[in-house]
Amino acid sequence: MSFKNYAALLASAAFVYSAITFAQAPIVDASIDTAAASEPANKGAVPAPADSSGQGELFYQLQLLQQEVMQLRGVVEEQAYLLKQVKEQNRERYIDLDRRLGEVASAPAVAASDNNTVAALTAAVGGGSALTVVAAAGEKEAYDAAYQLVTERRFDEALEAFKQFMVDFPQGKYTPNSYYWMGELYQVITPQDLEAARQSFTQLLDQYPTHVKVPDAMYKLGKVYFLKGDKNKARGLLEEVVSKYNKGTNSSAADKARQFISANY
Repeated sequence: MSFKNYAALLASAAFVYSAITFAQAPIVDASIDTAAASEPANKGAVPAPADSSGQGELFYQLQLLQQEVMQLRGVVEEQAYLLKQVKEQNRERYIDLDRRLGEVASAPAVAASDNNTVAALTAAVGGGSALTVVAAAGEKEAYDAAYQLVTERRFDEALEAFKQFMVDFPQGKYTPNSYYWMGELYQVITPQDLEAARQSFTQLLDQYPTHVKVPDAMYKLGKVYFLKGDKNKARGLLEEVVSKYNKGTNSSAADKARQFISANY
C-alpha cells in the first residue's frame, strides 16, 4: 500500500470515530442553566423522592394527621350529644311551663275587695285552717304582667317582675304562685340558679302547705335536689309525692314523680 493510500485510510477512520463520539455526546447550550437543562421533558410527572427517609417522614406525618382528625371527630360527636340532651331538657321544661301557664290562665279570678285591702277568711276544715286571701289593689295586675312575660319567654324579665311582686305583695293572694314561678324561672334562665330555685319551692311548701301548687312544687323540688347531686333527698321527696298525691286532681305530679324515679333510680 502506498503512503498516499495509507494516509487516506487513516483520515477516513478518524472521521468515522469523530462522528460516533460526536453523536454520543450531549449537546449543551451554554446560554441555558444546567439545572434547568437537566429537568425532564415531561414536567407533569411527579419526581421520585430523593431518598427513602423523606418518603417515610411524609407517611408518618400523614398518620399523625389522621389520628388528630379521628380525635377531633370524637370530640365533635360528644359535644353534639350533650347539646342534644340540653335541648331536650329545655324543651321538656318549656312544654311543662306552657301547660302550667294554661292551668293558671284557666283558673277563676278572685275579685278585689271593696276597700281594696287584703282580707283573710278562716274556716275550720278537718282540724286545720283554710285561708282565703282576696287580692289587694293592683296585685292581680302586677301578677298578670309578670305572667305575661313568662308566656312571651322573656324569662329574665319575668323573674325580676316576680321578685318585685314579692316585695310589693309579700302576703298576697298570688304570693304562693309567685314562689312557684320563681322556682321554675330560676331553672330556665342562663345560667341556672338551682339554689335559688330550691329556696323558692321550699318557701312555698313551708308557708303554704295546703296550697294547690304544693304537689307540683314538691315534685320540682325533688328534681332540683337531684340536679344538685343530693339524690337521696330527691328520691325521698319524689316518693312522698307519689304516696300523698297518687289520686285526685293532683295525680299528674305523682305520675311525673313516679316516671322520674323509674328513669333515674
